[in-house]
Amino acid sequence: MIREVIKDMEDMEGDEKYGCKTMPIVWGVPAAKVFTAVWIIVLIGALVVLQFYAMHLGWWWSILYSVATIIIPLLWILRKLYQAQVPKDYHRLSSAVKLVMLAGILSMVFFKIYS
Repeated sequence: MIREVIKDMEDMEGDEKYGCKTMPIVWGVPAAKVFTAVWIIVLIGALVVLQFYAMHLGWWWSILYSVATIIIPLLWILRKLYQAQVPKDYHRLSSAVKLVMLAGILSMVFFKIYS
């Protein structure tokens, strides 16, 4: 969902031209940014809680991986989201979110290792 809203902000000019009713068009870009930021914060919070659980299990490599490849990049995305102004900025954010999603999928390896 986060990536889709960012992608909608990137494609806003074309979507408006064809009469699409995306969140950034209907609500405005500032509201879409707040919506996206809230979900990023919720995601980071959930991941931090999971890291405390992993800490009790002694899954240190999993914690290091999650912090380095998911949590820190999400914090960077959150920071850059408010600075984004032009489609190129949103494209960069969209690509970063894709990489975070890939890192999340690859983190499933740790469940195999630790189980």
